[in-house]
Amino acid sequence: MNETPHKSGIRLRDKNSGEAVEYIAEFTDDEWRQLHDFLSHVADLQFTQFVAKGSGVQLDFNWSEETGLSCSVKTPPKDEVLAFIHRLRPLILQKEAACFPRVRALLNRKLKDAPIEPFMRWLLDLYEGKEFQKLIVMQSNDRIMNSEEMLVIWLNAYEYHRDRKKQELLESHNKILPLEWSRGVFLNLLVEKTKAISHLGVLVELVLGKRDAISVSYECPCFAAQLQVERTGRKRSVEFSFRGRPPLTKTLAAIGHGVA
Repeated sequence: MNETPHKSGIRLRDKNSGEAVEYIAEFTDDEWRQLHDFLSHVADLQFTQFVAKGSGVQLDFNWSEETGLSCSVKTPPKDEVLAFIHRLRPLILQKEAACFPRVRALLNRKLKDAPIEPFMRWLLDLYEGKEFQKLIVMQSNDRIMNSEEMLVIWLNAYEYHRDRKKQELLESHNKILPLEWSRGVFLNLLVEKTKAISHLGVLVELVLGKRDAISVSYECPCFAAQLQVERTGRKRSVEFSFRGRPPLTKTLAAIGHGVA
């Protein structure tokens, strides 16, 4: 039996000229379910105390000729951290159907004709820790510690698996800084992923018809993101502001939502 495609789309309106262009995309049943599953996982993640409280991770690093190197890390209670990492699992493991990389790639492909590529690229940079690396790069020997590569190694060494070889690799890079401080760095990378996941969730809500509009303001090629959520009556809008080069401001509004 042939599937009935789920049709959805976005309308991009230039705030300066008022000109609007519509883009329609079709999704299979599996793809539509994938988007719903992604939002379900996002809701579970945002319900955790780690995310709801927004306390995050505090890292302090100091060095002086008198006292030498000193560092400290402050994280939420262990049970909150473990629940946070657990709820992230279906969103960051690439074998999961509704993980961030797959859902982002799906929307990128379906909306390839809509000029939102800079926003989607920025989301990927945020997710992979590249925005974090613009603030600071932590390197041990030939490896960047605050990187996607080392984060995956840490997750497989201590959180999602207990890979002894990966534990030994991390221990070899922690001769100066304690492992607990490195754990704080990796948790910060997971916080960055959570930001990207939440931003993508807003776009998924738009496609599924759960949100009326998104106001996206971005400037290429450098991005510094700000998020402002507003509620007016029954309508909700989210404004993303990216600062860099001359502004290109668009408004995205849902137009043709898929069948239930």
